[in-house]
Amino acid sequence: MGSVSGKASFQPGALIETLLRMGLAAPSASIRQGVVSTQEGMDWTRLCAVSHRCRIAPVIYLSLRSASLPVPTGVLDWFRAQYYDTVARNLALLNDLQDLVGWLSETAIPAIVLKGPALAHLGLGVARISHDLDVLIHDGDLPLVDSILRRHGLKAVAGPPHDYHRIYSRRTVSGTRVVEVHFDISDRPRSYRPDIAGIWDRSRLTTIFDVPVRVPELSDHLLLTIMQLPHHHWAMRLVVDLWQIVLRWGGGVDWHVFLDRAGAWRMNVLTKSTLFALGTMFGVPIAPEAMSMSNPTRYSERVQWQAARRAIAEQLEYPFRPKMTLVAPFLMVDQVKGVPSILVKRSLGAGGSPEEGRFAKATRRTFATVAALPAVGKVLLASIGSLRQADANNPRGGSRNG
Repeated sequence: MGSVSGKASFQPGALIETLLRMGLAAPSASIRQGVVSTQEGMDWTRLCAVSHRCRIAPVIYLSLRSASLPVPTGVLDWFRAQYYDTVARNLALLNDLQDLVGWLSETAIPAIVLKGPALAHLGLGVARISHDLDVLIHDGDLPLVDSILRRHGLKAVAGPPHDYHRIYSRRTVSGTRVVEVHFDISDRPRSYRPDIAGIWDRSRLTTIFDVPVRVPELSDHLLLTIMQLPHHHWAMRLVVDLWQIVLRWGGGVDWHVFLDRAGAWRMNVLTKSTLFALGTMFGVPIAPEAMSMSNPTRYSERVQWQAARRAIAEQLEYPFRPKMTLVAPFLMVDQVKGVPSILVKRSLGAGGSPEEGRFAKATRRTFATVAALPAVGKVLLASIGSLRQADANNPRGGSRNG
């Protein structure tokens, strides 16, 4: 693999975005032309690095294959290897899922499969990169589940305690298997409050690649995926999950109910800014009523919406030098007046792993915040004008300058 032109400053975001559009939707002539023009002078090594960092290389491979582009042989071979390696790991993961569901069924313990294979089933299939299994159980079943997993060779992972899940692992000849057992969805320091009882009541039985399981209802699944975005810094892997689910299943979502539920979960800002970003940055066919309800109406909302968009753009353009992505999670709250106290607590070293000293934590976070100031300044300035007008002039919202 190597650079075609040696343009070290070239950023691969435009090509990745266009390839994703081609891979996740019916390609148009204009998109194909965009691929041809964008790939001229492409640094293929950097494209591979960013795709790997964003954990979307298998999806890019499918897009490259369908686009019939003149890709260097070594580059295409690398993407092909990433795809089939992902397929192999996902097949092993499905075997683990079948074992796990069987163990819990034997003792009549109800469980809901979250993320991982459940998201893959709704969207990308075997091209989705997953490394562990996540299940939601009732809080009172944890002691019994703990004994079951230990009996089958899984051990609780040592580390700081979490107030919403417990992690187990097991070494095998093909790698380490990891299971996250959730007895809640979100840790208490975060502002989001998903309705656990409602998730259980609305969950349904389905079959994931021939494995019978219980999964969240579609709207709940979308919200739970959106809720992961700040924690994972708007990772493109999750953005692509949402993109594909909306593309395939959006017609079955009652968007008024969906957004009302987002508000009840204290996820109004995060959810609406995500829908707006999907529609304006990538052309995802968000329902008109959902886009209308997701438009920012106040300056504070325009700041938050721009922060989300720029965090996503950074993932495509500068994933190895994040700036906005380090600050954006603390801005995405429904009560804007709480942002200053959140940032102060973060700067003082509150929360996080107890294994890192408070002073070291505060120093690291302060430097990260200072590094993000230029990006934050751009967001504040860009939000003064009309964001909707900016989108009419530039659908990507100026993400080239991240």
